[in-house]
Amino acid sequence: MIYPVLETERLLLRQLTPQDAEDLFEYFSLDEVMEYYDLDTFKTLEDAQNIISHFNGEFEKGKGFRWAIELKSEKKVIGTCGYHNWYREHSRAEIGYELNPKFWRNSYMKEAVLPILIFGFETMALHRVDAFIDPSNISSEKLLLSLNFKEEGMLRDYFFEKGKFVDAKIFGLINE
Repeated sequence: MIYPVLETERLLLRQLTPQDAEDLFEYFSLDEVMEYYDLDTFKTLEDAQNIISHFNGEFEKGKGFRWAIELKSEKKVIGTCGYHNWYREHSRAEIGYELNPKFWRNSYMKEAVLPILIFGFETMALHRVDAFIDPSNISSEKLLLSLNFKEEGMLRDYFFEKGKFVDAKIFGLINE
């Protein structure tokens, strides 16, 4: 399958390439970005190269999609967004995303997620999209609610991250 390219007014959503490693390292190396991420803060450019390989490997295995969010005006990757834990037999997948803090509070993530949701429902034939977030990640919660996700509950000690168990709020969006 050819990697789908999606486009919005300000953004190009495309497959990550090795040339994107520096842009990803710029923000994956920041503690404020990794606070709610299930990985340690990146220390080397190789960490960024490895996550690009991981995301592209998941696509090659048919397990999901992770788009680079490229700001068209700057030809710069400012984040990623996509699906993982794709269960075709259940017509559902989990969505995940992150954004360089330099670009927070400009509605870029909402602009990126909208075409990805349409792609998920129309092309991937998803019936349901899940999102698991840290209960204190208010920005992510606001984003999900603005996209019509419904909060479905709290999963206590659901993930083991960075040496401890953490809670997760689950949100769901049904293709009605």
